[in-house]
Formats: sequence, structure tokens, C-alpha cells
Amino acid sequence: MSEYNPVPFDHTYVLYDPKDVISVISVHLSLLPIYTMVFYTSWFFLTREIEPVIVVGGHLVGEITNKVIKRIVKQPRPDFHKEFGSGSYSLGYGMPSAHSQFMGFFAAYFVCIFIFKMSHFNWAQKLVGSGILICSSILVAFSRVYLLYHTTQQVLVGAMFGAVLGLIYFIIIAVARDVGFIDWILSWPIIKFFYVKDSYFHCYQTFKDEYNMYLQLTKSFKGDFLRKLEEQ
Repeated sequence: MSEYNPVPFDHTYVLYDPKDVISVISVHLSLLPIYTMVFYTSWFFLTREIEPVIVVGGHLVGEITNKVIKRIVKQPRPDFHKEFGSGSYSLGYGMPSAHSQFMGFFAAYFVCIFIFKMSHFNWAQKLVGSGILICSSILVAFSRVYLLYHTTQQVLVGAMFGAVLGLIYFIIIAVARDVGFIDWILSWPIIKFFYVKDSYFHCYQTFKDEYNMYLQLTKSFKGDFLRKLEEQ
């Protein structure tokens, strides 16, 4: 370990060895939760769907829970990063891994989406999508061990705990939708002001559906335009 002299990746606190290809890949895997949050933000602002807000809410619950557990367990990180986050509320502790928990939640929640909500997908497509989600979670957990931020036990516990939270959260949100709780939130004036909707749940359309609707609209528009020209 005396030969391992990592440097920070760009403007982050993630340390890695730029001469090690696996270390370079691990940095980006380790930053995947941040990339995912950027995706959620873009998803919301581009579509005004409430679904990304709902999922982020689940991640925030998981993050708070993670900090509480770390403070209770107080298991240190591996020796190389033992002083990481010293002085903070819980960053100095490693059990459970927050990154692995984030990805466990992410994978479990969206695997449920694939299986129970994506009715236009066949089982092969659902298996491929679910496999990608699960593999991404495993790779992030691996990156945290490889970069010496966590032990294998810490990432396993984090991933499993996150997966359980994701499953429970999916069930809670499904019930909340069925009883009309989400629709009640959407009826708030402040929510209406920003045109937030839940078409992701009520009238989900695939890219093919949207494209076919676009073709119908453009065909109808062209027909009306030509008729007006003929009348003139």
C-alpha cells in the first residue's frame, strides 16, 4: 500500500490512481449516483413529471437512514481512508456504504418498474433492463472496495439494505397512487403553477406511441392546410 499514491479526480474528493485503468473506471462508477441525480433533475425539468421527484424523495430517505445507521454502528472505513470525512456527521464511518445503498435502491425500484409497469416490454427486454440495473449496482459496490473507501462487508450490507428500501418504497408509492394521494398532491396550486403531471403513471406513452401521434398530428395539420389553400 506504500506505493499507492492516489490523486483527487478533477474537482471531486474521490481519490484514484490515474495510471490504473480499473481505478479510472472505478472513479466514474463511484460518481454514478451523482450522474443519476443529474439525470433525475433533467428528467423533471424537461418533462415536468412527478416521478423523478418521487424517486429522489426515496433516495433522500435512504440517505438520512444511512447517516443514522453509520452513527449507531460506528464502523470505520478501511485503514487507507480511515480519516476520510473526519469531523463530519457520519462520513468518517463506513457501515453501510452510502454509494452501494443508493445503487441498491435505484436498481430495486426500477427493476420493479420494468417488471410491473412496462407492459409494452416483453420478458426478454425486462430481463435485459433489470440485468443492466443490477450489474451497475454491483460495479459501483466493486468500485468503492477497489478505491479502498469501504470493505466488502460494508458494500454488501449497503446494497442489500438499499434494495430492501427500494422494494418497500415502490410498494408505498404504488399504494399512494392507487388511493389518490399523488393526485391530491398534484392538485395543489403551487404544483399546478409549474405544470407538474403524472402522465408517467396515468397515460404512459412509449417513444413509438409519441412518434405515431406526432405523425397523425402533422398529417392532420397538412391536410387542413391544403384544404384551406384549395378553398382560397
